[in-house]
Amino acid sequence: MKIIGLILLAIGVIGIVLTVLLPEALGYAGLIAGATAILTGIVFVAATTCRVGTYDRRNHNGCC
Repeated sequence: MKIIGLILLAIGVIGIVLTVLLPEALGYAGLIAGATAILTGIVFVAATTCRVGTYDRRNHNGCC
């Protein structure tokens, strides 16, 4: 999931840059799509990071 999140971040940044450089090609909806891709990528990366941290804490706390 972390790889998917990083890919979404890259696609979002590329989409926003292309929309700013070529607004007649994509229209301004590219800004919304790019922002959505970036936010989704952040959520995927954060979910993966939090899950690994919780997993380590649960297994190394001295219980069974």
